[in-house]
Formats: sequence, structure tokens, C-alpha cells
Amino acid sequence: MRYRLIAMLVLISCATAHATALTPELKATLLKGTNDSCLENQVKDTSNKAMTVGQLWTYCDCYAKAFTAVMTVESLEANKDALTPDTLKKAGEFSKQCAASTLKK
Repeated sequence: MRYRLIAMLVLISCATAHATALTPELKATLLKGTNDSCLENQVKDTSNKAMTVGQLWTYCDCYAKAFTAVMTVESLEANKDALTPDTLKKAGEFSKQCAASTLKK
């Protein structure tokens, strides 16, 4: 009986863990691309005129790291054309958290 329970728990844990982690290369590419895109957009945003490029870089670095940390191979595929509503929600949360911690907004 105990072995059946263990086997069942192993099967359940395998079934729920279907997210494939990004390879280090994919993660590095996503991190750089997200950071570069963020910085370009933040520098162009006229509401950020009072901030230095260093402050914006710190914010974008925080955002890119948070964004990259939650992405999987499957989520990259799902978001390749446009961000899904779930990803947009997470991105908004990261933005607020990073702004609060790095820009004191």
C-alpha cells in the first residue's frame, strides 16, 4: 500500500511539473532583449525626463530579471506574437514592484 501511494505521488508531481525551464542561453538572450527594449522605451518616455539613464537602467534591470525568472519554454511560445493576458498582468506587477524599489515611485 505504501509503495502504491509513493508511486501515485511521484506520478502526480511529474504530471504537474510540465513547465520546461529556459536554457542558460535562452535566458541570457531574453534578459538582454527585455532589458534593452525596456531601456529604449523608458528613455523615450517623456514622463521620465527627470530620471537619469542610470536610474532607468536599474529599473529595467530589475524588470528584465523578474520577467525572465517566470518565463518557461512554453510561455515563450505562447507569448511569441503578443503577450498573453496572464503575462501582461505579471509584467504590470513587476513594473510596479521595480518602480517602487528602484525609482521610489
